[in-house]
Amino acid sequence: MHKLIALREAGAGPGQIAELLAPDVVFKSPVLSRSIEGRELVAQAMVSAIAVREGAYIAEMEDGPVTLLVWRGRVDGLPLDSFEMLVHDAAGLIVERTVAMRPFASALRFRNAFYERMKDRLGPDYFALQEQALGAPA
Repeated sequence: MHKLIALREAGAGPGQIAELLAPDVVFKSPVLSRSIEGRELVAQAMVSAIAVREGAYIAEMEDGPVTLLVWRGRVDGLPLDSFEMLVHDAAGLIVERTVAMRPFASALRFRNAFYERMKDRLGPDYFALQEQALGAPA
């Protein structure tokens, strides 16, 4: 079992999660308009993501510095699947976490709940829709 899964299942806080992350870690998510960078913010985002969904990891695959995780559960009563790719450095710290989610309706619910938890820590540019970022009417 990956250390991240063990910590998340144990209800770890941001400080404990941060110990697994490289200082310059990058988090890429389909619910954000840009990546989150840095150990503290990424750890907080990961803990916030745990709080808005329920479920469990159902698969883990490892190939060298890359770990793939599959999670299945629910958000606001809707089914949600997520697929994570973790990239580790030579010391075993996570340098990149990339997440994909489906189906769209569930990912949107997740995004809204995640926004409520993280809007004060992340600026509005993290949640801007592409049309808004390009100057189109909202």
